[in-house]
Amino acid sequence: MKQKRSYILRQAQHALLSDKPSEAKITEAKALMAEADVLDEQILAEEERALNYAAMPPRPQPGEGVASGAPSSYQSETRQKFSDYIRFGRQYEETRDLTTGAGNAGAALIPQEFYPVLTEAKRAWGGIVNEINLKGTDSGAPMKVALANDTYNMLNLDTEPAIMNEVEPTLTPAMLACDPLKTDIIKVTVAELQDSFFDLDSFIRDIFGKRYYRGLTNLITTGSWAGSPAVAQNIQSIISGAFDCVTSAAPNAISWGDIVNMYGALDPAYAENAIWAMKSTTRALLLGVTDSLGRPLYVPAPTAQAFDTLLGRRVVFNQFMAPVAAGNVALQFGDFKQGYLLREVKPGLAIVRLNERYMDNLEVGFLGYCRAGGMMTDAGTHPIINLTQHS
Repeated sequence: MKQKRSYILRQAQHALLSDKPSEAKITEAKALMAEADVLDEQILAEEERALNYAAMPPRPQPGEGVASGAPSSYQSETRQKFSDYIRFGRQYEETRDLTTGAGNAGAALIPQEFYPVLTEAKRAWGGIVNEINLKGTDSGAPMKVALANDTYNMLNLDTEPAIMNEVEPTLTPAMLACDPLKTDIIKVTVAELQDSFFDLDSFIRDIFGKRYYRGLTNLITTGSWAGSPAVAQNIQSIISGAFDCVTSAAPNAISWGDIVNMYGALDPAYAENAIWAMKSTTRALLLGVTDSLGRPLYVPAPTAQAFDTLLGRRVVFNQFMAPVAAGNVALQFGDFKQGYLLREVKPGLAIVRLNERYMDNLEVGFLGYCRAGGMMTDAGTHPIINLTQHS
């Protein structure tokens, strides 16, 4: 097309460069220029299509994949052909493929489609790990933690010849070690790694990351592994370690008075950065609670997600907390960064590829592991408090 366009432009130029071009020559030159303009549009369209094709992701190589939402080359080509047909009326030969299914299954001449999104089950665990004090260490050696409490010491009147007493702040030492933690193994066949449409590397990293945070949240909350009586040696439960200072009026409900008592029981020194921690089902229960004037406890925030604060303090979900029932701790309030310390050996979560263990079955294993420890850092004034349901 470029050669044809050049030839037409030369013809138009030749017609116009004569000494006195006639009206017929001028008309002929205008027609040639119009034809050259059409060719220019077609050339630009072809060049744009070539650039788009070059920018498309290549076919996955062994051990690689493509993003879960990326279109295939067949889809991109089909869209381009449809665009060409709409814009220029250009038509192409039929190039559909046949399926490879068995004849008894039918549809032997109908092309297969593929939904290019990996649909993944979801389960929330809450954001309590992001609210506590996190400390990364270079090794897992026991770490000394010092707690100091001088909150009861004040000024005294100086009366001569009185001798002032010596009063030292209360210092409490503690040692925080680490527990070795690991995920279950994910096995993937070599064929899947080579041929999968999806980016399995990113998918596996994402899965292990969720297992990591879900597991840490469970250990911090309960101090043990889900479905197992084993107790973590060096990760203290934030529920059993917090201060039980308020008991609800009813076993299966939380009233306005319970919330007020919780708010008043926390030392004001911790109130500025305090948050509420609860299950999502507890929040659903609180949506129907009103104060003594009939006003709802929760008020939707116009600039944030609805029902995100309670008495002006943020609400953070912890899905491993107990529901509202007799004897349970279903609600916590306080400054979690002051009240709980989680240490983890750098870099945190590590993923190991087991190349040889399952290779006799042409499979590769993946394992996630970390080392972490956690403890309450309550020096005596209770930065985190519990609401215990009436028995």
